[in-house]
Parts: sequence; structure tokens; C-alpha cells
Amino acid sequence: MLIRTARKNRKKSYDMEDSESQKPEKNPSPARKEDRKEDRKERRKEQEMERKREVERRKEIAREKEQEKQNQQKWHKELEKERQREKELQRDHLRQEASTSSKRVNAEITKFDDEFERDIEKLERSICQLDFRSKTMATMWMDKLRQPPHNAAEARSRNIIASHLLKCCGDNIFKMEPFNHPPPPQNLTSIREKMVLTRDSTCHGMPIARPKEPNANLTQLFSDSYDGGAFLRQLPVPRDGAFFIYHMQPNL
Repeated sequence: MLIRTARKNRKKSYDMEDSESQKPEKNPSPARKEDRKEDRKERRKEQEMERKREVERRKEIAREKEQEKQNQQKWHKELEKERQREKELQRDHLRQEASTSSKRVNAEITKFDDEFERDIEKLERSICQLDFRSKTMATMWMDKLRQPPHNAAEARSRNIIASHLLKCCGDNIFKMEPFNHPPPPQNLTSIREKMVLTRDSTCHGMPIARPKEPNANLTQLFSDSYDGGAFLRQLPVPRDGAFFIYHMQPNL
């Protein structure tokens, strides 16, 4: 019993000492006040320095972002310049190819033009002896041939047709198909391919167009009639329209 009482007394004394130690001093000494003041200054100074360091860190992050942005912009500009240089190189290459191709085609067309001029001059002199219709057809075909060719194939076809007309002018070529009609609107290459015309084609490969006999159908009708058209000659002829004839062969 005595032991328990002693323990309780010691515990109470400990609790009182602890509570008294936690209580602030009512009248601290001047040295103690000065120490506390210095502590507060140090804490404020550390807080201020921490705040400045935080500001510096944020500024550094902002500078890094700005630098990265500038680097990205610079990289995009360099990339765009590189693309522009590639496009310029491609355009130069295409222009050089087009120029080379154009020179090659123009040289070939010029060669064909020289040959055509010689043939067309000879053809002009050859058509002077033709009749009026043949000369008219010849003039229309020559005008067609004189149209500037768009490519070497057209120039080649023009020369082949002109050479054929010159070679066959004395064989009534302008009374043969298709030269006895005005030239069609197709290009000369299509016309030549349709005619299967070459430099070795003969002048009589196409039939000569014969003039149509006037009223050939009536002549044929009279000749097919049993009485030689005697009955038909007595019938009136309508000025406008047509009439129907049913011809029956009589029983003999």
C-alpha cells in the first residue's frame, strides 16, 4: 500500500514538472528575448531565400521553355527552307527535261517542216492543170495540211499525206476517196491511220468516185417494169411528197 502511494506521488510530481516546462516563461530574460528575436530573423531570412530560390527556379524553367520554343521555331524554319530548296531543284529538273524534250521535238518538227515546204510547193504547181472541182478540193486539203502540227507524229502524218498527193496528182487523186471531199475535222494522224496510208501506198488503192447519174432510181424503175415504164409515164408526178408503186409481174 505504501509503495503504491509513493508511486502515485512521484507520477504527480513528474506531471507537474512537465506542465511547468511546457508553459512559456512569464518574464524571460533579455538574453532569452534576444535569442528568440534572432531565431525569428533567421527563419524569415531562410523563408525569403527559399522564396527567391523558387522564383529563380521558375524563371529558369520559363527560360528553358522559351529556349526550346525558339529552337523548335528555328528547326521548322530550317526544315521549310530545305523543302523549298528541294522544290526548286525539282522544278529546275523538270524545266531542264521539258527544255531538252522541247528542243528534241522542235528539231524533229523543223526537219519535217523543211520536207513539207518542198512538197507543198511542188503540189501547188501540179494542181494548175486540174478541173475546177479537183482544184477546189486540192486547195482545201492543202489548207488543212498547212495548219501547224502539235507534235512530231502530226508532222509526220502531214508529210506522208502531202507526199502521197504530190505523187498521185496526175492520177486524178482528187477524184478518189477521201480526197474528192473536203477534209474531215479529225487530225491528220487519225486521217492517215484510217486510210492506212504510207509512203509506199499506190495511187490506185482507193476507187475513183464516179459522178451520179441523174434520176438513176427512175431509170432503174422503168427498166424493171414489164411495159418499159409506159404506164408509169402516164401517171401524174407529185410536186411534194411521194407515191408508192406496187409492181406485179403478170402471168404469161
